[in-house]
Amino acid sequence: MEAQAGPVIGRKHLGGTAAVRSLDHGFVRAKPQRVFEVLRDPAGYPAWWPGARALDDGRLALPGIPRARVTAGGVRPGTGLSVRFGGGRGDASGGHLEWYLEAFEEGTVVSCIVDLRVPREWSERRVLRMRSGIRSAMVALKGMLE
Repeated sequence: MEAQAGPVIGRKHLGGTAAVRSLDHGFVRAKPQRVFEVLRDPAGYPAWWPGARALDDGRLALPGIPRARVTAGGVRPGTGLSVRFGGGRGDASGGHLEWYLEAFEEGTVVSCIVDLRVPREWSERRVLRMRSGIRSAMVALKGMLE
């Protein structure tokens, strides 16, 4: 028996929200606790994340990610935290960016898991722009801590 419909990912999205997800990894030659100290405060991201900006209305603009109010939650000192994106007016519809830190040899493997709900499906180019922003953050984090 053959499936009659195309793959779910290729279907046109009508109304509601669409999921955008990615997983990226990097390595920093620093202890997880030291990396955690930099990541623990989302309001401080513009100080080290290239292209990140704090907006006058209290929202945060991270490269490739829709502007949103952010709060840290699910904090696990030295291991990770979840940065939640609000669903207010003009914000991403919601979701989170999770930093997960794992000690490895003489440093830390830094994983960034992004799970957003957005008004409509993103093109591959838009997803790559978001992942490029995450990669620039990891490179900056590495440069700052090594």
